[in-house]
Amino acid sequence: MGTEIFSESKFGKFLPKHSKKSAFWWVLQRITGVMLFFLILFHMIMNHYLSATITAPAFNAIVEEFGLASFQAVQWKMINFPLYFWISILFVLTVAFHMLNGFRTVTLDLAPGRMSKRLLAIVLLFIGFLFVVYAFILNSTVMVA
Repeated sequence: MGTEIFSESKFGKFLPKHSKKSAFWWVLQRITGVMLFFLILFHMIMNHYLSATITAPAFNAIVEEFGLASFQAVQWKMINFPLYFWISILFVLTVAFHMLNGFRTVTLDLAPGRMSKRLLAIVLLFIGFLFVVYAFILNSTVMVA
């Protein structure tokens, strides 16, 4: 399921040798790891450095009353910079996938039985679903509040 693309390409030498089945997830784990580096960098720059350069009177009033990294300041940025909102959503999705896939990989390395692997997959999908739904609800309340 998609592993043929990676195993027969020039990237095949970088794939884990123990299982070609999980190569697709292994590659996605590496991709999301790199994505997280840039998303965390964006988050830090936007919330801790560039926020100090915003000169809008409404934003300055919020910062004076609540602080630079307050809920109200983040809410103002999400409303006034839609790209900030969507990058935050991408950040949450990437963190959720990377975290749950990493947990899955570590657990599968412990070599549970076939039934345990299926149960683990269902539980992790459910946790991931709840995590993402919660993030969307939280971000949408920021946009409407």
